[in-house]
Amino acid sequence: MRDVSPRDTPPSPARRPSPGTHRGVLRLTERLARSWDPVAGGRLMLLCTGLVVLATLPMLAEHLVRTLGVMVALVTAVSWLVVTLLPWQRLPRWATLLLPVFAWTALAVMGYTEPGISGNYSGLYVLWFAYLGLTRPPGTSLALLPLAGLDYLISWGGPSWTLLVRVLIASAVWVLLGELLAALIQRQNALATDLRALARIDTLTNLANRRDLDERLAGAGPGDTVVLCDLDHFKQLNDTLGHAAGDTVLAEFGLVIRATLRQPDYAARYGGEEFALLLPATSAGQAATLLTRLRQRWAVLHPEVTFSAGIATCRADASAADALAEADRAMYAAKAAGRNRDHGVGGPVTAPASPAELIRRSA
Repeated sequence: MRDVSPRDTPPSPARRPSPGTHRGVLRLTERLARSWDPVAGGRLMLLCTGLVVLATLPMLAEHLVRTLGVMVALVTAVSWLVVTLLPWQRLPRWATLLLPVFAWTALAVMGYTEPGISGNYSGLYVLWFAYLGLTRPPGTSLALLPLAGLDYLISWGGPSWTLLVRVLIASAVWVLLGELLAALIQRQNALATDLRALARIDTLTNLANRRDLDERLAGAGPGDTVVLCDLDHFKQLNDTLGHAAGDTVLAEFGLVIRATLRQPDYAARYGGEEFALLLPATSAGQAATLLTRLRQRWAVLHPEVTFSAGIATCRADASAADALAEADRAMYAAKAAGRNRDHGVGGPVTAPASPAELIRRSA
């Protein structure tokens, strides 16, 4: 058997954190991320600032533990009560600015009482500028920089040439951090807004999608009318001209719908070649008039493609989902009656018209 030299021994893997520690950190950060808001974050940072000062003060000034320690503990307790008891959610958004201002002022007071001692906590300024970047719009760090710089100078015992250079360097770091985080948060919020909008839009027709329709129907009330439109013989169109031509027809039908609806009206692609309309405070007769106008405009663009529609009005004793189901049944009744017509719950609403007649009427 060949001897194994130390050179042949495989290197031991790098030591990694235990799975339990890793899971604990993940749980803590996930909980903080879920509950994060400017008030909760500021409250947590204010408490941490006080705890850091309490834990390290005996190491920096043993002879001042009793006096300064009691003062810091009292200030921390009072600040915690203030941020806990005050109804911050009812205050203007700028009220969260009081948290970093309070922390900087407390450090300046402590530095004025014992010159130079609170300068050891200059890293806390970085923490609070990070908080400003996470919670405030761009430009806030620049606006609060003079106050932070003044408190920083006081915390070190007063200005000097060396300290002025130090505060200039620190100010550059504070502003860079705060403004960079603010810009990133602003960009993230804009992307999130765009994604939320895209998640509710059918990209082919630029109408709302089924998810958005379900939420809109939940807010419909008695007197609102639901219309379900279905393009006739659409499968035959796809089989004859191809799916690209079918997609073009769908996109153009969505365009005509948007051009025809009134200001408060709503339209969504229900699925496939079906489209749902929600017409607030509209009777079945008014909905039929709107569908006539829609047919006239659509016949000019595609006289060879017709659509059938079902109309149902929301009632107080039924949900909007029930009205949608009634409109669906009425639409299939319109198809069974010969297509290219509108049906309500009780039967036909408008008489069928040929594409040529529709073009003549719109001329």
